[in-house]
Amino acid sequence: MSEEKLPIGEEFIKRKILTKNDVNIVLNYQSEHPDMKFGEIVDILNMCDKEDLLDVLASNLGVKSAIIDRKLSIDPMNFLPSDIIITYRALPFEKVDDTIHIAFANPQDTETVEYVKELIAKEGYKVEVYITLYTIIFAHIEKIKNSKQVRMCFSDTNSAPEIKDEDIGNTIIEDIKNKLRRKK
Repeated sequence: MSEEKLPIGEEFIKRKILTKNDVNIVLNYQSEHPDMKFGEIVDILNMCDKEDLLDVLASNLGVKSAIIDRKLSIDPMNFLPSDIIITYRALPFEKVDDTIHIAFANPQDTETVEYVKELIAKEGYKVEVYITLYTIIFAHIEKIKNSKQVRMCFSDTNSAPEIKDEDIGNTIIEDIKNKLRRKK
């Protein structure tokens, strides 16, 4: 007999990672911004340890998790174009034999995952899907968008690419933090 899944907020409470009040804060914000996932809000607000957060999300979704806080062992742009990494928040972070490990901020988006798998398959590789945090992907996107290779892709003058803060979620992060400050 399989165990029934708890709603994500209740899972955090059961594991004593978040309090009921924490979950209510997240749910209230999420009701005003339904495009944001529960875990994204918890991550952005730094409400718990990143490993605990990823553990809950990964077990809830049935995928492996990856904290990618170090320099990558591969250049992600050797496997996916920078615009795909930025747009789809899909970060190739490791190659093992003929398999590329790719961390997604939202591995539930099956359309995106399948599209990325097709791109990787064209190069002769398989994909192993991982979940990582929104903020971890953004930290690596910052490195990617500031790299000379990306600047060269976007212009002949090697000037920085025109990627606005909104493209990487800074506005969303500040909006959440400011809204919560006002409520206190």
